[in-house]
Amino acid sequence: MFRRRFPLPFHHRLRDFLWPRAGFRRSVRYIAHRLGRIPGSPYSIACGFAVGAAISFTPLIGFHVLLSALVAWIMRANYLAMLIGTLVGNPWTFPLIWHWIYRNGIWMLGEPQRAHPDAGVMRVLWDFVVGGVDYIGTGIFFAEWDVALAARLVGLQTDIVAVIWPMIVGCIPSVILVWGVLFVALRRMISLYQTNRLKRRLAGCRPKAVKQPEGD
Repeated sequence: MFRRRFPLPFHHRLRDFLWPRAGFRRSVRYIAHRLGRIPGSPYSIACGFAVGAAISFTPLIGFHVLLSALVAWIMRANYLAMLIGTLVGNPWTFPLIWHWIYRNGIWMLGEPQRAHPDAGVMRVLWDFVVGGVDYIGTGIFFAEWDVALAARLVGLQTDIVAVIWPMIVGCIPSVILVWGVLFVALRRMISLYQTNRLKRRLAGCRPKAVKQPEGD
């Protein structure tokens, strides 16, 4: 279901992920249909998607799926819907999300606003995440612990703490708001979708009336 007869090449799928050819509106409708067809209760599906989307508003890059799975397990949410929800965090939305939660955290902590924090915030996050994954990955799989890379990560600690702490504080209201809005809206939408789909199935299963022959 929903699969192509001839799969697209990887670079085409990557292009469609970054910029859908059908348009974002049609992509949203497609995701809505996918959510409605997922087996499960409206609560579990709506909660799962809302959890995945809400966790995308945290600065814990690289741990979104694991953290979403943990929260979904606690709340008994649908895991497939949760995975779809994590797509809210993508290369197009992350810069906006990071800017928003950083600015919000600075305001909540009462720290002075910086003129242009975006470039510095993204650079620090990118360097720390990529460097950390590279260091841990090569160490675990190849037993090669890069001393220079470790020293660079240690040097980034001060900057990453100065960036991550405001983002963690600033993401809390957004996480709660995103989860609440999506859960309420999706639960009602999925409930109506499942009810209408069941009605269509029942209507299709009704035996057709047999036309009686006319008398002579």
